[in-house]
Amino acid sequence: MSQVLRAGTVADIHALLEIEKASFSNPHWKAHHFLRYECTVAELGGKVVGFLVAHEVFRGGDGARSEREILNLAVAPGLRRQGIASLLLKHELERPATHFLEVRQSNTAAQALYQKFGFKSVGTRRNYYSHPRESAIVMKRF
Repeated sequence: MSQVLRAGTVADIHALLEIEKASFSNPHWKAHHFLRYECTVAELGGKVVGFLVAHEVFRGGDGARSEREILNLAVAPGLRRQGIASLLLKHELERPATHFLEVRQSNTAAQALYQKFGFKSVGTRRNYYSHPRESAIVMKRF
């Protein structure tokens, strides 16, 4: 089966919430959060299996590069390590911008994925996450 990337729609909300719930220890995104920003979904066999939500935080101009923040990235648990997150990330990184994100300090698998795509650790946000309380690693890709 081939993977398809497309813009998220209202019809995807239930699937997005299920993936969110299955992926995070403290899922806090509500239905309206996903489409408030730019949401890209990955489909496999017509079923939503992952998503990436991002937005532009600085338009750029006068020689300054635009900046984008990756807010949320998740893949259905049974389909991880099959290239879906990489496909979503590649799609987002095609946008000419400096990209930022935060990732749990303990989420070494995600950190390794981001490093594979050129992200570097640029700081820490102490106690950024709750349930469990944990710091975030701030990563940036130039």
